[in-house]
Amino acid sequence: MSRNPDPNPATAPHRPLSLYGILAIVLLWNAGYKGARVANTLYALELGGGPLDTGLLLATYGIFPLLLAVFTGRIADRYGARIPVVTGTIISLLGIVLPYFWPTLPMLFVAAAVSGAGFILVQVSVQALVGSLGSGTARTHNLNTYALVVATSDLLGPVLAGISIDNVGHVRTYLYLALPTLAAVVAVIFLAHRLAHRAAGGGGRAGQRMMDLVRNRDLRRMLVVSGLVMGGLDLFQLYLPIYGHSIGLSATAIGLILGSFAAATFVTRALLPALTGRLGETATLCYSIFLAAATFCLIPMFESALVLGITCFVLGLGMGMGQPLTVILTYNYAPAGRHGEALGLRITINNSMHVTVPAMFGAVGSLFGLAPVFWLSSVVLAAGGYAARASPRDR
Repeated sequence: MSRNPDPNPATAPHRPLSLYGILAIVLLWNAGYKGARVANTLYALELGGGPLDTGLLLATYGIFPLLLAVFTGRIADRYGARIPVVTGTIISLLGIVLPYFWPTLPMLFVAAAVSGAGFILVQVSVQALVGSLGSGTARTHNLNTYALVVATSDLLGPVLAGISIDNVGHVRTYLYLALPTLAAVVAVIFLAHRLAHRAAGGGGRAGQRMMDLVRNRDLRRMLVVSGLVMGGLDLFQLYLPIYGHSIGLSATAIGLILGSFAAATFVTRALLPALTGRLGETATLCYSIFLAAATFCLIPMFESALVLGITCFVLGLGMGMGQPLTVILTYNYAPAGRHGEALGLRITINNSMHVTVPAMFGAVGSLFGLAPVFWLSSVVLAAGGYAARASPRDR
């Protein structure tokens, strides 16, 4: 009788990567990505770009996510997260360092496009992977924990970018921002064998069409809400640095103001389980978006960094619920075995906003100034709050 049923350790099944191992990689990868977005915006302004240029730059981030999100979701549903996560982190690293080697305004657009491609490969796959690790309240907990980690990296990335720019300049900042993403790449390469190579429940796709997802009333409602919320978030991330630059704030001050927004999203996501347990997921989403809409229009009324930081903190309290709740509700409303595809469709719609809204609002900012941009953004968010209202059968 054999005492070792599997004498070859190489053939033994590998232990799956835990939720916290996955989230550690997300923290490092997303901090570099979000910091580079802020650095690109501020460097574009330093190179002489205006609101229209920076609006087009932000829109460039959404080109590949718009084209690849549904495809990436299908890959994650069928084959698991391993291939897209490994590939996406490497591409993200490339997108961060390109402006260091070629510090020109056109290269910022190339870097934005490359970073967007890497971002979408990682984001859709990781969201689907985290959602698959539990069901019911466990899934809500896991996706909310994922959102907390994203909020943490949203805080770290812009603050690191702002401090680095003030101390070592725009160009060298890209090397500092590449460090956390490089660490994520190394971790992913060494731990790739512990990421699922085949997706659970990712069976045949005969007869399945994307329009079947769109016809799902509840899912369609979440897709619309998510697009409007992400449109408002994009406008904040673009126009807060532009507004801060226009009133003479330092890069560090702008980074800290963006960090206050991210800190607020961390607070709200920490409170998310209690709020959803008391109000329900749909009502919590609705109220939070209306709070954000009421706050957004206040930004151009202030020039003090401290007051702007407080205002953006309150804004973050409202907007911090949008992403995790739309992810959770999209996952819950998606048909079995098509969660990655539904999340990809959500991101496709979000990135249609990424591409069109910044360019359109950039033209508005160039013609009429920055204040109308913030006021119109408030209207966009209010429309999202209206769309988020529960349907009669949800009540």
